[in-house]
Amino acid sequence: MHKSLAQFSRSAELFADSRCYLAGGVSSGMRAAARPLPLFFSSGSGSRLTDVDGNQYIDYTLAWGPLILGHSHPAILSAVGAQLKQCQLLGAQNELEVLVAKKICQMVPCAERVAFSTTGTEAVQIAFRLARAFTGRRKIVRFEGHYHGWLDDALVGYRPSFNSSEHKPEARLSTNKNGNAADEMVVLQWNDLEEVEAALKNHGEQTAAIITEPILCNSHCLLPAPGYLEGLRNLATRYGVLLIFDEVITGFRVAPGGAQALFGVKPDIATFGKAVAGGFPFSVVAANREIMDLIEQRKVIHAGTFNGNPLSLAAACATLDTLDEDQGAVLKQIGRTGKSLMMGIEGLAQAAGIPVLINGVGAGFNVAFTTRREMLNYRDTLDSNNSARDVFLEAMLASGIYLLPDGRWYVSSAHTLEDVARTIDSVGKVLLKHKAKLMPV
Repeated sequence: MHKSLAQFSRSAELFADSRCYLAGGVSSGMRAAARPLPLFFSSGSGSRLTDVDGNQYIDYTLAWGPLILGHSHPAILSAVGAQLKQCQLLGAQNELEVLVAKKICQMVPCAERVAFSTTGTEAVQIAFRLARAFTGRRKIVRFEGHYHGWLDDALVGYRPSFNSSEHKPEARLSTNKNGNAADEMVVLQWNDLEEVEAALKNHGEQTAAIITEPILCNSHCLLPAPGYLEGLRNLATRYGVLLIFDEVITGFRVAPGGAQALFGVKPDIATFGKAVAGGFPFSVVAANREIMDLIEQRKVIHAGTFNGNPLSLAAACATLDTLDEDQGAVLKQIGRTGKSLMMGIEGLAQAAGIPVLINGVGAGFNVAFTTRREMLNYRDTLDSNNSARDVFLEAMLASGIYLLPDGRWYVSSAHTLEDVARTIDSVGKVLLKHKAKLMPV
């Protein structure tokens, strides 16, 4: 066995066995990018994960974001445990639906009514249906690098390759996709209001909605330029299209009311997932009463056996109560913890003379190895030194720090000052030890 895999021998065995029976050896294709291999874990508690080889890590992946309160938070375990004694699934109404719906409507600026589903992918599809039914139009304006789920229409423009001669995005990420999907998507660069206005002048009468991640978490955690979200809001209103915020990541992570509360810009429709139920499968679509009434009127079909399942609702109730306590004190703490990490990493990189750019907010950020001093859109991320990133991630893993393969960091309420100190110490050692491999090519 290669030396770099020696500490992961049991994971390597399980991965080899898994590939014989499970497509790709993983249950989500994005997990296959983990280096040096997809690890298998046995337990998690607070900010820590333990793999099947007995290695323990400070976890900044948080299951790709949902574990806003960390692993096995007592309030969530208690709520779900109590609910499990009552029932596990009903396929009918239960009181928790009302409690959670009311809580979200109180917390989220755009929410007068909500609908529940299980995944972020489903929530986005419901949002598309609502927008098309409400406007009577078909086209959706979306942006390069933004992720809105893995169904055909949502994948158009997610991670486009570029024709080097024309510098135009290739729309398809997956083969055998529905050919009509690309025709209904207008794919633009982000943070460019002039481009959006030009598209709406050309396609406005056919356009149902503009959808955006308010913070581009899926591509280096890029922030909107000053005035950009406000500009989208104004353009959407002027051309009679709906503005959709995909808050599957930012919702209940960057502020109690999501990014729309953080930036003070109210969309027409918002989707939520991940952090809303603290690690249980649950997603939400929120909008005003007029839009959401399309579901009640059966002009938009919304169905699903697992929608509003009691276990996820119990977890959501406990999570939202914790996040909303004391005017969002927990999220403020998470923001401070993350900000200290961002500043610590940036300071160490500067001291070592290694160019990095850190984008995002304390609750979620990205560390890119690049000489750029600013990134505004997906195309700006394409010349990052991903080889250096991979060296850094593997070295951090070996030192007991578990990170996502794209260089993203998520912070939870379970991360302590001790975790931060240990992490910063590991970053400093890794940067110095591997400096030659982390410098620009």
